[in-house]
Amino acid sequence: MRGRTPLVLMYHGLGVVPRELDPAHLFVPVAAFAAQLDRLACKGFELIDESAYLDVLDGRAAHPRGVLVTFDDGYCSILEHAAPVLAQRDAPAICFVSPGLAGQSAAPAAAPAYQLMDDDEMRALAQTRVALGCHSWTHDSMVDMSDACLDEATTQARERMRQVLGRTPRTYAYPYGDHDARARQAVREAGFECAFATYTGGGRFAIPRIDVNAGDTPRTFDLKLQRAYPLARRALGHVPRVRSFVHDLVGHAERV
Repeated sequence: MRGRTPLVLMYHGLGVVPRELDPAHLFVPVAAFAAQLDRLACKGFELIDESAYLDVLDGRAAHPRGVLVTFDDGYCSILEHAAPVLAQRDAPAICFVSPGLAGQSAAPAAAPAYQLMDDDEMRALAQTRVALGCHSWTHDSMVDMSDACLDEATTQARERMRQVLGRTPRTYAYPYGDHDARARQAVREAGFECAFATYTGGGRFAIPRIDVNAGDTPRTFDLKLQRAYPLARRALGHVPRVRSFVHDLVGHAERV
């Protein structure tokens, strides 16, 4: 699928968050995000929106140099920081939210950066070129979920987003990238048009994405744009020591 469809990048939040409060490197500095968008443009990539991506999946269009920018979790920084940076470049994106967590903090004891958008903020974001997709009900792993929990994570979450936004979300992203056959079936039967995972794909309802994080430099970002990167990333994931060596070799962005 990767060779026939646009590249999909996965971000989380934006901002400068100290390493001890962001051990997973989820928050990319705003300046770095802006530079990455400009780097994509300089390299001849085309930033496409949700509809254009679905048109490619359905065979209605072709975007061989297309890139879809996605954000997981629904942090307030997407409305505050990402949307303005995208608007300055007339660039689209998708932000995946969990309606059952609206207005809460994803890490109550950590930094304010973990604050999630409430319903009003989600509505405000939906007025920009950032489409809102579904990220389950309360961001629980969907592997081995009960039927009732799967229904809440898909059908009920989709309906709640329709009530809040006045439109039905078209796309889905699995929390933590976790999915199994029952989860994929539940997403499909709930009416979503496609779903995104992380590196472990599974067809139209588990499309792999490339993570972009706080540790990325221009060099590592360029490497992640290569078509061979997902395969290399999966291979290195099975050999942690080698993966660590490669990371040290290509470098990391400095963090506070």
